[in-house]
Amino acid sequence: MIKKIPIVACPINISDIFYSVKNPEDKLKEVLKDLFNLRFIYLFNSATSSFYSILETLKKIDKRDSVVLPAYTASSLVFAIKKAKLKVVLCDINLEDFNLDKDYLNNIISSSTLAIVGVHMFGIVEKTLLELKNKYPDIFIIEDCAQSFGSRIKNRLVGNLGDVSFFSFNRGKNIPAYGGGALLTDNETIAKNINPIGKKKRKEFFSILKLIGLFFASNPYFYGVFFKFLSRFKNKMPPSDFLLDGILDTETKVIKRLLERLDYLSKKRYENAMFLYNNLSGCGKIRFPKIDKDTMPAFNRLPILIKDLKLLEVLEKNLLKEGIETSRMYLKSLHHIFDLGYKKEDFKNANYFASHLLTLPVHPLLLEKDLFKIVKVIKKI
Repeated sequence: MIKKIPIVACPINISDIFYSVKNPEDKLKEVLKDLFNLRFIYLFNSATSSFYSILETLKKIDKRDSVVLPAYTASSLVFAIKKAKLKVVLCDINLEDFNLDKDYLNNIISSSTLAIVGVHMFGIVEKTLLELKNKYPDIFIIEDCAQSFGSRIKNRLVGNLGDVSFFSFNRGKNIPAYGGGALLTDNETIAKNINPIGKKKRKEFFSILKLIGLFFASNPYFYGVFFKFLSRFKNKMPPSDFLLDGILDTETKVIKRLLERLDYLSKKRYENAMFLYNNLSGCGKIRFPKIDKDTMPAFNRLPILIKDLKLLEVLEKNLLKEGIETSRMYLKSLHHIFDLGYKKEDFKNANYFASHLLTLPVHPLLLEKDLFKIVKVIKKI
């Protein structure tokens, strides 16, 4: 089949790219302040740089040295913590909403805990953050919103549930500009201690070329024709380091344009995911995350767990034959990637999750017939 639906995509228009070239610099910081009702916004080249800047800032404020992470999340977070010369402490996830296991978390908090990182994984709201700030007032709560721009809880955008949050605008994210990250906070002490970025190392010209590539890659027919070629550009190995840099003007303008359509884009992600959820919830061979009624996740992709590993491989192949790309996401828990002082059998939920996970596309470019096709293929297994 020539047409292939990419696992992640966002409808970027040629007009958005022209806008980024022709128009004067947009006031992205002001837009973000209005969206999140937060006073301090800092823009970087990536979410990893934003997170690293947060860690370096917290080190100036407090002498504690341990940072708690979910055992299943992006490996780039570990690199940032190590680069900041802090210690990684892992917390198992739960198999209900695929976020932090609250009971496990309470047992690993110690006098050395500097910060807890709550990850809105896949766009699913990490509701535990609302409790953590009250329970541990002297520990910094960091919100990882890299996959969740547009997710809401009680009609409130995630990103202001803790002390400080960070976002990603990289390709594959909900609001993609092929680069860029943001740090948001309302904490004056944190804001005063953040180091500003100096002269930018990256070039605007290459950003424009990447945006044009992102425009074409979002087209299912173009993506299908060049599927094998484009697959080479997908990161399959964790990075060994990262560049600390500022955001480019072209990136800020494209982000600004996409944010004008945020409500529509987020609602489509949620509606597409709930269509699959409602039509497949009776299928005993798969498990969906629990979605609370007071949340509206802007799913970056929809995670499901396949109980039988042989069926997982069959489903992955059958969907691809029908032109639907899926993803296994991160293939290992963090303690299987890094030597963090844990045993391989530790974090049983994260281990199970990594091996049984398959993610499905739910982005705004899916048509109703594409969603029906996904349902039909899954019901056949």
